[in-house]
Amino acid sequence: MRFAFWQILLVLPLIPFLIRSAFRHAKPAYLVFSRGLRGKFQGRDPRVFLLSLRAIGLILLIVALARPQSSFEQQERKVSGIDILMVMDVSASMLAEDLAEKSRLEIAKETMIRFIQGRNNDRIGFVIFSGEPLTLAPPTLDYGLLTGAVKEIETGRLRDGTAIGDGLSLGVARLKNSTAKSRIVILLTDGDNNVGQVSPADAGELAKGYGIRVYTIAIGKEGPVRIPIIQKLPGGAVRKEYFTQQNALNTEILQVIAENTGGRFYRVQDLGTMNAVFSEIDQLEKTEVEMREKIRYEEQFSWFLKLAFFVLLLERFLARLVWRMAL
Repeated sequence: MRFAFWQILLVLPLIPFLIRSAFRHAKPAYLVFSRGLRGKFQGRDPRVFLLSLRAIGLILLIVALARPQSSFEQQERKVSGIDILMVMDVSASMLAEDLAEKSRLEIAKETMIRFIQGRNNDRIGFVIFSGEPLTLAPPTLDYGLLTGAVKEIETGRLRDGTAIGDGLSLGVARLKNSTAKSRIVILLTDGDNNVGQVSPADAGELAKGYGIRVYTIAIGKEGPVRIPIIQKLPGGAVRKEYFTQQNALNTEILQVIAENTGGRFYRVQDLGTMNAVFSEIDQLEKTEVEMREKIRYEEQFSWFLKLAFFVLLLERFLARLVWRMAL
């Protein structure tokens, strides 16, 4: 609490002197109107009680005139958020287990979910692709909905193949009308473009034209990789067998896309690098939050003023009508 006119409080030390002066000049009571009060104050000087009430009333009045105010801090947050579109390859080769005991797909999903949960004020969307692209979620702040959708991603739901250009162009289309200060696409793939209507180079030029940065991630090792085939047997048993497939990556086009759009290219061949890549992107793309503090004051003098009038009126009533004193 603060006082708008705190200087008025300097009068408070004068009240004892005023009350002492009033006590000396006050005449003793010559008529007691109430027998109950007469019994209660018998043997006591009622002037002490009356002048104490007057002192309390004057103190409350002076406090009210000083305008006590309670303060409330208000914070205004001006957030310059980032719109992020995550584009992930879900072709069959993403099932390869060459980074850890888990598949590339599972590692990518877990890393992207941690990345999503680490953001606060950014709208994030998600696109998957294999032989064709599909939007899982447009840019949104509903991270719970988004992470739930990412957890459900599986291979085999879309047409077979690797349409990198189509996936990237759909991601760009989801961001082109965004008014965010910064717009980025995170493109993750483990193969080379082999189907689709838009080439990766054209999709990269499209992103550049709209001022969208593209971070490209080539995941997995090249050459022969083991891909599991899971069979469900009668009785609920599961049999897991592996076959070997040649894996080819076109890192050159991913590098070109990243460089032309102002993003970065990353090569991921182990789990540690995967985590480091998303940590770096998280640091590079920071949301700007401007904080402004305002203090709002609320007047509290009315309570003191009402109480002061009540006490002073009570003192006048007792002095004039009960004890018939001239104070």
